[in-house]
Amino acid sequence: MGYLPIFLYVASFIFLFLLVVNNSIKSKRKQYQASLDDLATRFQGYPVKATAANTATPAFSLEQAERQLQELKAKSDPEKQEEAAYLAQLRLALGRVRQQQYWYNNMVRTKPYSFVAKIFGHRTL
Repeated sequence: MGYLPIFLYVASFIFLFLLVVNNSIKSKRKQYQASLDDLATRFQGYPVKATAANTATPAFSLEQAERQLQELKAKSDPEKQEEAAYLAQLRLALGRVRQQQYWYNNMVRTKPYSFVAKIFGHRTL
C-alpha cells in the first residue's frame, strides 16, 4: 500500500502533462490557421482587379500565398502608393503566417512534446 500513492501521483502527472501539451499544440495549430485565413482574406481584398489573388480558395496554403505575392509584385505598379502599401501589408501578414508555422513545427519537433504529438497524431506543417 506504500507505493500505490506514488504510482497514482506519477500516472496523474503524466495524464495531465499529456492533456496540457495536446491543448497547447492544438492552440498553436489554430493560431496558424487563423493567420492563414486572415492572409487569404487580405489577398481576396486586394484593390487591383483581375488578378490571381482574387481567386483564393478555402484550401489556401502558405506556398500558394508566396506564389501569389510574387505574382502581385511582378504585376504591380511601383509608383502607386495604394498598391505598395497593400503589398507591404501582405508581406507582413505572410511573415506572421511563417512565424506561426515555425512555432507550431518547433513545438511538434521538440522533446518531450514530440512524444505527445506522435501519440495524438500531430504532424509538422
